[in-house]
Amino acid sequence: MKIIIYLASSANGKISNNRNVPDWLSQEYGRGFMEISQKTGAVIMGKTTYNILAPDYLPLQNEGTMVVLTHDTTATPAKPNVVFTDKSAREIVALLESKGHQEAVIIGGTATVSEFIRAGLVNEIILVVEPVLFGMGLPMLEDVDIDLKLDLSEIKKLNDHTVQLHYQVQVQ
Repeated sequence: MKIIIYLASSANGKISNNRNVPDWLSQEYGRGFMEISQKTGAVIMGKTTYNILAPDYLPLQNEGTMVVLTHDTTATPAKPNVVFTDKSAREIVALLESKGHQEAVIIGGTATVSEFIRAGLVNEIILVVEPVLFGMGLPMLEDVDIDLKLDLSEIKKLNDHTVQLHYQVQVQ
């Protein structure tokens, strides 16, 4: 299965501000977020990301599969296509493959991205770099003790201030 990470980042590499409020994201990021979610049909996120989006801004309304990593697997999902799980990255991939998905996109946050990077399951990383600096905020990775080499496959200027960097993860 192909796993893509799609995240916005501040110019200094933070994927969220200290307030955990996405008021710094461009419309272009939002459009790309929806497009890649629709294209893959499978979305993986952590519970904090889910709580920010649910129920009105979830990228898949009634189709596809949205997997939410959480310890609270008994919570009631906002949509029937939401699955709460505390399974490993490999088990989540197996679940999505069993539902017929061939690719999935991870949309946040730090713990979820780190789990899939540590498992060696990420094939592509798309970073939308927004024109903002955060003194405090969430890093993209945490407790990841490996180095990954990336191949830059595309740079796109999304607006006068925002760029998108598309990387392929080199096979180790």
